[in-house]
Amino acid sequence: MKRTLYWMTKDLRINDNAAFNLANQAETLLCVFVVDKQWFEASNFQSKHLGNARWKFLQGCLDDLDQQLKALGQQLYIVYGDSLTTLCQLCDKYQITDFISTRLPGTYENRLISQFREKHPQISVNLVEQFTLFCEKSLPFELENLPESFSKFRKILPETSSIDLQPVIEFLPNKFESLPEMSNFKPSWLPVIAFNNKQGAKFNGGEQSGLKHLQQYFASTLPSNYKQVRNSLAGWENSSKLSAWLSYGCISARQVVNYIKQYELLSGKNSSTECLYLEILWREYFQWLHFKVGTKIYQFKGISEQKPLTTYYAERFNKWCFSNTPSSLINACMNELRLTGYLSNRGRQIVASYLVNELGIDWRYGAAWFEERLIDYDAAVNWGNWQYIAGVGANPRGGRHFNIEKQSEIFDPDRVYQTAWTENIETSRCQTLDSVDASDWPIQAKHNNGN
Repeated sequence: MKRTLYWMTKDLRINDNAAFNLANQAETLLCVFVVDKQWFEASNFQSKHLGNARWKFLQGCLDDLDQQLKALGQQLYIVYGDSLTTLCQLCDKYQITDFISTRLPGTYENRLISQFREKHPQISVNLVEQFTLFCEKSLPFELENLPESFSKFRKILPETSSIDLQPVIEFLPNKFESLPEMSNFKPSWLPVIAFNNKQGAKFNGGEQSGLKHLQQYFASTLPSNYKQVRNSLAGWENSSKLSAWLSYGCISARQVVNYIKQYELLSGKNSSTECLYLEILWREYFQWLHFKVGTKIYQFKGISEQKPLTTYYAERFNKWCFSNTPSSLINACMNELRLTGYLSNRGRQIVASYLVNELGIDWRYGAAWFEERLIDYDAAVNWGNWQYIAGVGANPRGGRHFNIEKQSEIFDPDRVYQTAWTENIETSRCQTLDSVDASDWPIQAKHNNGN
């Protein structure tokens, strides 16, 4: 008897899910999602791996998936604890013969799979390629020959029209009868502070919400004007806002591309629809870069040959995180991020450049802060983009340095955005970055002593 465990991670959907089609070959199926305790603990860079905004979104994803699985005769078994220990215990308890999961570029997930294989060599492990648009074997190059820049990458990719999606699942194999019923029990280490704000409420977790947003966006004329508004600092309609659902696999990159191509057939292809497709390719490039370089995506010097000229100033970093810098634009962006879990692409580039170039801080602290705070956090995209800004990643120009005042004049000339995100918000705008020097001596005191 084939007894299968499907470890669900960034594939929280029923439609276009190749893992479910593979799982249909089993006689008995256990669908598991592990909420790992270490997600809520501080990393080496002081930030948590999972903040309240994304945790709330994830809970919506899990509730929606469980509801859909029950309609197919299954359920989602949510377990709280250490991922590897939990998965091994379940495999032993239910005499699992086959283990299925989605192949991800994350080094944590890949290390866990390797450890699992060592502990259970008798279990057949199947990693399904469905987090990316392309499968590795369909790429026009070997992974070790991934182009060093995005522009070279996209130029050698095959022309893409519509993509075949996975067949719709109508039923799933029987579940294990000895599974305990889902309860309201939650461990004490889970966050107890609810994330609740009006501007972030549109990001409702789950496949059904993701598909609804996908359909509504491409039923409008917004894709035809995307290029003109994509650099705006504010506005729900100024970008596709698909990234949160893509990050947890509530919708697939293949589904998005099909909507783009269908829209172009019905409404015409232009530079804006091409830009939307390029956004998917950017996401794709960062995923394969992560697959290729592994842990280098998190290292100080990234994929470059030398370390950047940055350090760590605790006071400066804290002021950046909590919107207390001399720059009104930076404060506004960081307020929006902290209070909603979202920030525009332009805003992310601006605050990243400010942290690295104006504050002189180790870029990894900023990347980790984004990891905790962003609803749409994607490891490859987030850390890849931070490397890009810091000049240690896939950027032939050697980093990006934005003139903050110029960015303000171009993208917020009337200060509408800055006013909206700084007035009536309990943060202050400091006049100086430092009250102490690198040795923790008070700046003013040293001046008084003639130093």
